[in-house]
Amino acid sequence: MAIVKDDALVLGRRRFGETSLIVSLFTPTKGPVRVIAKGARRARSKFGSALEPTNVLRIVYYAKENRDLHLLSQADPIQTFSVLRESLLRLAYAYAIIDCLIGLKRDESVAGPLFGMARAALEHIDRVPDEDLEGSLWSFLLGALEDAGFRPELDRCLECGRDAGSEALSFHARSGGILCRRHGIGGLSIGEETRSVLGRCARGEAGIGIMSPRIIAEGREVLRGFIREHGLGRQPFRALEELIRGPKGIDS
Repeated sequence: MAIVKDDALVLGRRRFGETSLIVSLFTPTKGPVRVIAKGARRARSKFGSALEPTNVLRIVYYAKENRDLHLLSQADPIQTFSVLRESLLRLAYAYAIIDCLIGLKRDESVAGPLFGMARAALEHIDRVPDEDLEGSLWSFLLGALEDAGFRPELDRCLECGRDAGSEALSFHARSGGILCRRHGIGGLSIGEETRSVLGRCARGEAGIGIMSPRIIAEGREVLRGFIREHGLGRQPFRALEELIRGPKGIDS
């Protein structure tokens, strides 16, 4: 049994026995890690409120060889994102980040960049105006896809290489990007404004601002379809869609 010290982002937790929790974490050195926090549900637990989803912690745990469930010894909060927690809308965007981390398959040796991107995205969600929340999420998703080697082509037609320009476009999830009017038979029709916003998010530009309902719908479908087609993870907009149906979905 080895003692491991690391940073971690809390993805979720569930009850274990009468007083304990099983906590899912994402770390920069090992990627996903599951730990048992003994006594975490007691009133005077040493963990306090540290194990809330979206918190960033400095942890110490005992790693059991050839086991996927380890023993948490210490968890000290680094960031708790207090503004985010006061808004159901911001919390839904934060849970979209968590869903991506849960679903996106990573080799532990390259988990560090994704951890850093997720932490930065949560910092953005905690402080940016409401109109920039969607752009912050899209930037994270596209950055995570690029880090995994699956960034979609958003600037040029996959067939002829022409700049997208202002003409009608379609997005082909299986092919991995956009096609011009001449080559884009089938696929998802998207407007130039949607393509432009997605491109700006892929470049990490800040302050995307207010998006029209059409841009949001088309952009989400582009990202949803691409992630689904390439088997890259869970539904990234699940928490946001549950918020529309009612707040209970976020707390489940």
